[in-house]
Amino acid sequence: MKKRYYKSKYPKRRGRIRRRGQKGGKAVKTILAILGALIGIAVLTLGAMFVLEVFFKIDTPLRPDGPIGKLASHFNAEFVVSPTPYVTPEPTPTPYPMDEFSAEDAERELVFPADFSYSYLGDPYCGGSTIVCSAGKLIDGSVRMNRLVEYNIASGRMIELPYQAENDHLFFPVFNESWLVYFDANYSVGGGNIMAVRTDTGVVSQPGLVKQVYIGQPELKLWGNYLAWTERTGSEREKVFVCDLTTMETAVVGIFDSSVYGTSQPAFGGGKLIFADADSLDPTASLIRCFDIATGEAAEYRPGVYVHDPEYNGKYFAWLSANHSEDTALYIWDGVGAPRVLEEGVVEFGLSDDFIAYGKDGAVHVYIFDSGRTYRVSPERENTQFLGVSSGTVIWMDVTSRERDIIKFSVPPVPASTH
Repeated sequence: MKKRYYKSKYPKRRGRIRRRGQKGGKAVKTILAILGALIGIAVLTLGAMFVLEVFFKIDTPLRPDGPIGKLASHFNAEFVVSPTPYVTPEPTPTPYPMDEFSAEDAERELVFPADFSYSYLGDPYCGGSTIVCSAGKLIDGSVRMNRLVEYNIASGRMIELPYQAENDHLFFPVFNESWLVYFDANYSVGGGNIMAVRTDTGVVSQPGLVKQVYIGQPELKLWGNYLAWTERTGSEREKVFVCDLTTMETAVVGIFDSSVYGTSQPAFGGGKLIFADADSLDPTASLIRCFDIATGEAAEYRPGVYVHDPEYNGKYFAWLSANHSEDTALYIWDGVGAPRVLEEGVVEFGLSDDFIAYGKDGAVHVYIFDSGRTYRVSPERENTQFLGVSSGTVIWMDVTSRERDIIKFSVPPVPASTH
């Protein structure tokens, strides 16, 4: 019995082992089949991407520095790698400074200190961050503009300058880094004295006499060490004078006999002195005479129209078509071709390097050369009288109320031109 037991037992165990082996083999085959299928799919995918990249130039996820990309180079086929499309956003355009200009916010006012006894201001002139103007008060029932005051734009501080009138009034102050010049007017007998003060010596200098004037009160023009003005020297004669302030030598560069051009002011600009004269070739038009300050060379410009009070900034000429009447036209010209009318009804104007400022209908405007646009720089509902422009600062008188003299100014944020 015991023998039969062992003979019948082991065959049964070997059957169970064979069945277990058959099951394990099937699992391995299944796994290998799946891996083979995945490998096949990967190969087909890589092959497809290879064909698309090399022959159809279609971008795929393949790396250009990978083995497939390197293989492509052996077939002399360009491996195209197209970057991921990226749309560059359009930059926000920088607004033009004057488009955001607020006349109300930009205007400033010359304010007298509480301890000043002056109530009247006139003839403001700006240089850098400083404005110098005449100041006056009532003396014996009449206004006497007998002092000069200096206003610092940055600090808002106003001081009296240590120069007093020897006659009655101090008019037309102009200055630069070296000189302060003004006209000491004599109202009782007319005329007066042109006075100059050297200001770059580091000490307070006394005013010196440039020239005695017998008739009228000439408006003074300063450029470097040179001073120019038009002066009446006879009952029907005017002359244009130029003075070298370093030597006090004076020369006459223009003479007008019974001529309307004797009432037109000379001007400095771009290193040149200019003034209007009659055009001998056209009695209805004017000639603009031009003298180079450095070389002394003279030139003539013929715009083909009448010219009054011409100004020049080194690139553009500007002038009025008549003697400050309400229907006067303001012209601008680059020296070639025909001049053009910028505006009608202009009483006064001033030329800067980058713009031209003018008064019209009780408002002050600026025309910007580089943009060709015009902007109002005096606030709405403010009645103004244009006084001038210097060092890029536009100055006017607020005449909305005439209880006192109110001088206001503004610096338009105009980009510097390249001329």
